[in-house]
Amino acid sequence: MHWHPDGADDVGPTASNNERLVIAALTAVVALAIVASTATAQDAVLSRVSTRLSAMQPELVAFRRDLHRHPEASGDEVRTAQRVADRLRTLGLQVRTGIGGHGVVGVLRGGKPGPVVAYRADMDAVRTNDPDPVAFRSTTPGVRHICGHDLHTTIGLALASALHAVRREVPGTVVFIFQPAEERATGANAMLAAGVLDDPTPVAIYGLHTAPLNVGQLATVSGDLMSGRDAFRIALSGTGDRAAAARAISQILASLGTIARAQFLAPAPRDMIMLESYSDTNTGGARVLLGTIMATSLSRPRVMAAMAAIRAMETPDVAVTVNHQVKVTAGVTNDAALTQRAVAAVAGVLGPGATIEMTQIIPAFSEDFGAFQDRVPGVFFFLGVSNPAKGTVGMPHAADYVADESAIQIGARAMAAVILERLRR
Repeated sequence: MHWHPDGADDVGPTASNNERLVIAALTAVVALAIVASTATAQDAVLSRVSTRLSAMQPELVAFRRDLHRHPEASGDEVRTAQRVADRLRTLGLQVRTGIGGHGVVGVLRGGKPGPVVAYRADMDAVRTNDPDPVAFRSTTPGVRHICGHDLHTTIGLALASALHAVRREVPGTVVFIFQPAEERATGANAMLAAGVLDDPTPVAIYGLHTAPLNVGQLATVSGDLMSGRDAFRIALSGTGDRAAAARAISQILASLGTIARAQFLAPAPRDMIMLESYSDTNTGGARVLLGTIMATSLSRPRVMAAMAAIRAMETPDVAVTVNHQVKVTAGVTNDAALTQRAVAAVAGVLGPGATIEMTQIIPAFSEDFGAFQDRVPGVFFFLGVSNPAKGTVGMPHAADYVADESAIQIGARAMAAVILERLRR
């Protein structure tokens, strides 16, 4: 009797039931052996990645502190971009600079065939005159890294270095995207307009952001993780009662909101809408209503319906012109299937319960990472950087923002596991 991996079709019609049972059993044993062998190989690669990251920790901390001492605001990321590009070139990656401003891209090609996956880190800092509470304080007047982008950039480079060390075992390609101007919410769209995802084109994109969770914790959720921001300009002109029309529009906008502006730092349901800003002025013979709306993808259909209702208010005596800019800030909406697998990958490397499910959102905070997700599915995580034992809290944009640097290791290990899981599929 001859057995082939392709199946049992070579067993003749006279084969006994016992022979067929033996063949089925042997096939199952071989399949299990292949799965076990693959899992062992994957664990070995992740182990090597973790070893590499541990060895790099002093270097990574030094790099992060250098970025922290020399922060650059949105659009000014010249030095940061140069430092990133130099590191990527040292690794031998294919590097492009000047993408959508000071954006940098590094392409790592693995030693085995596989898909293309992208990882994004943002580089810019925040304008603030608050004093820096750390010893390695900012030397740039009026600018500080109080949103964690210095950690984000360092984690991106840590990933590039660790995956480069195991590149012969990496199936596929990883595109590392270092984005400028996130704080202005313009960098992602600028990079996309410059073709950052065109060659090679990824099948998925990942990223993270520091958060006031305890160090060692991550958080994410399928679907809306962060709300987006829409902008509107409504102009009323004509000989009719524009004041009455403005009052009616104001009522529509007010009834649209599910939470008040005063609640912008409080946890909110994931289908929330907030009228973030609003003004009503007479300009150049027209009445102009301006504002911004925070909304999740779950609630944006209600925003669209409200704008349609406002357009329909036009009368022969009052012209209504609505300019509604959707997702001026994209927000974050995670792909369901990718999120499930990413959370499992993080659990595999950091242990069960490492990732918290976010059941609510904070309206005040948004991100332009969703602009990439509008092109390819992706997952975004929050990375805990607070350390209660040391009395430090990593609340983005807070004057006393301090990030525990052990989070660099945790974030890099978690994202390496997520990226490798997607490449291996």
